[in-house]
Amino acid sequence: MKGLISVLSATIVLGLMSSAPARSQDLLRVGEGPFITGGGFLVANEKGYFNKLGLRIETKMFIDGQQAVPALISGELDLTFMTANASLFNSVARGAPLVAILDRGNNKVGRGYSVINVSKEMADSGIKTLADLNKLKGKRIGVSGTGSINQYTFSLALRKAGLDPRKDVRWITNIPQPDLMKMLGQNQVDGTDLGYQFGFFAANNGWGPIIATGDLIDPDGTIAVFATRRNLIKDKHDILVRFAMAYLQGAKEFNAAAANPDQHPDIVNLLVRTTMLKPETLKEIAPNWSYVNEDGVPNIASIMKMQDYWADYFDFVERKVTAEQLFDVSIAKEAKARLDAEAPFGK
Repeated sequence: MKGLISVLSATIVLGLMSSAPARSQDLLRVGEGPFITGGGFLVANEKGYFNKLGLRIETKMFIDGQQAVPALISGELDLTFMTANASLFNSVARGAPLVAILDRGNNKVGRGYSVINVSKEMADSGIKTLADLNKLKGKRIGVSGTGSINQYTFSLALRKAGLDPRKDVRWITNIPQPDLMKMLGQNQVDGTDLGYQFGFFAANNGWGPIIATGDLIDPDGTIAVFATRRNLIKDKHDILVRFAMAYLQGAKEFNAAAANPDQHPDIVNLLVRTTMLKPETLKEIAPNWSYVNEDGVPNIASIMKMQDYWADYFDFVERKVTAEQLFDVSIAKEAKARLDAEAPFGK
């Protein structure tokens, strides 16, 4: 009889547990883009790491991080990817409550994500290396935006070749990267700076070869960061920390797969589903998927150097801001410490 009572009691307890409402998840609205530089986020999202830490992620896609800024400022987003560009510095200088909290990809030496391509005609004329870019004097350079990371990298390359990018070339701006690679093949631009997969595709289609990768031009230079509104550092502190914990786990697995994709078929298959790249393409462009700092801290020095360049050389930045105005690394540091101590995703 006692045994029967124990079984009934256990059944009642289990029934009450199963009928109890599930713990509600904290919502985080995130701006993302269709680029492999977001691989850390994609891995964490697809593997359920955010969900495991009690987060519900609502994603809105943007073709460029700059386009997500108004949505972040207005409160439509809590967090967004953002390329390092002149408009970021100007926005903060004008009082926009933006603050960068996490690295989202950089041109780590040996893993350069951005590339410079020149048209087949320019390559045939003798442009084979960075030093040969002096042959682009008077030519058309296509980039995704004025003051963009793409214009910055190409501008640095031109200066290395002895040209003045302010007056020695004609900039064609605000063109999406898929269109730029086609324009290269149609001789509508003579050179461009692209994400590796686009540069690779252009070269494979005979539209123009890759001349150099971004890590040769600006070693370890930042490509993108995650940014939030400054008040959310306090108001959603724990939510942002949990986001960063899941993201850093995803970034660690993403970096490992980029180094050796054959040993990480699960990550390759995941990225095939989410980026629409073919598995053979992912393997061929590895390890140039970009690199995410595994402590989450952005390359602050490289971004401040970019601000100096746009302000002092091109006059694209009206008034400089300090690193303290641009960055808050407390979320990254706390997330890394908790990730190491708690190991929520296993050792």
